[in-house]
Amino acid sequence: MRILRKIRISPATVIACIALTVALGGTGYAAFKLPANSVTTREVKNRSLLAVDFKLGQLPKGPAGPAGPAGPAGPAGPAGPAGTGGAASVKWALVKPDGTIAAQSGGLSVSSHSTGQYIIDLGGAVAAKLVNVSLGLANDNSTRGVAIAGPCGGTAEGFACPANNDTNHVIVRTYGTTNAVLEDHSFYVSVTG
Repeated sequence: MRILRKIRISPATVIACIALTVALGGTGYAAFKLPANSVTTREVKNRSLLAVDFKLGQLPKGPAGPAGPAGPAGPAGPAGPAGTGGAASVKWALVKPDGTIAAQSGGLSVSSHSTGQYIIDLGGAVAAKLVNVSLGLANDNSTRGVAIAGPCGGTAEGFACPANNDTNHVIVRTYGTTNAVLEDHSFYVSVTG
């Protein structure tokens, strides 16, 4: 209390304190009581705002800069699974209308031939492998119908062949233009897998 008695308050000190209170009070009021969007372009000086004064996405993006240098190479990934033997796992043949083989990948033979029906020995099981047939032109320029093929052996995916009825053989049938009558025609056959 003795310290307060020694301090003499002059009129200048009182006016300075009142001015300070009003100044700080006005700033505080503006900070907490101004309605949203009440400050317009007229009240803001050019170049007085920074990017940090805006919410994310309020400012348009500028042009993209040049690409930076490539980073270092990453570590090698794990080894993948072993693949199939590639072309070694495909057997194919071009068969003439008379049942002779014009060209082949090797190891195939025609074991039976009757009109429009060819049974081909592939030298190994063909069950659960892809069998393809398409019409060929070896010694055969005539108009023809479709060609069909499948494994022998009477399996669910194949056919009960009249000869050599096991899964080492494939039957191919070639048809005339009406697709109703078997006729001899050239064809390609392949087994993949």
